[in-house]
Amino acid sequence: MEAPIEFLSIKQAAQLYGKSEQTIRRLVKQHVKTSHVRTEATPKGNAYLISQAFLQEQYLTSQATTQTPTQPEQLPAVIVSNQAEEVAQLQQQLLERDQTIQQLQSRLLEQNDVLNALTNQMNSQRIGHIEELLLRQNEQLGELQKRLPEVTQNSSVITQAAPPKPGFWKRLFGG
Repeated sequence: MEAPIEFLSIKQAAQLYGKSEQTIRRLVKQHVKTSHVRTEATPKGNAYLISQAFLQEQYLTSQATTQTPTQPEQLPAVIVSNQAEEVAQLQQQLLERDQTIQQLQSRLLEQNDVLNALTNQMNSQRIGHIEELLLRQNEQLGELQKRLPEVTQNSSVITQAAPPKPGFWKRLFGG
C-alpha cells in the first residue's frame, strides 16, 4: 500500500523549505497543470496546494527536514564577510569614479573658460585690425577729397573754354 502524498499550502511550503512565498507561487504556476499541484476550495476562493515530495525533489535540501518551520536557512559567515568586503570595495570604486567625474567636469569648465578667453582675444584682434583698415581707408578718402575740388575747377575751366555743341534739331533746322 502506497503512502498518501502530502500536499502543503504555499505558506507552509515557504516556511518549511526556507523560501519566499513568491518563489513557491512561481513554482506552482510553472507546474499548475501537473499532478504536483492541485487546487482546493476555501471560503475565500481556490487555494493551490503543492506536493511535498515534489518540493523535496526541487530543492533537494536535507536541512528542510531538520529545520523547524520558523527557522530560516543560515548562510555561512565567510560568504557574508566576503560580500561585505566586496561591497566596500565597490563603494570605494564608486567614490573614486565620482571624484574622477568631478575632476573631469572641472577640467572641462576650465577649458571652456580658456576657449572663451581665446575667442574673445581673437575677436578683439580682428576688430582692431578692421578698425585700422577703416582708418587707412578714411585717410585715403580724405586725400582723394582734397584732390577732387582741384580736378573739378580745372575741368570747369576747360568746359567753359569750349562752346557747347548745338543740339540735333538746331543743327537740322538751324537756329
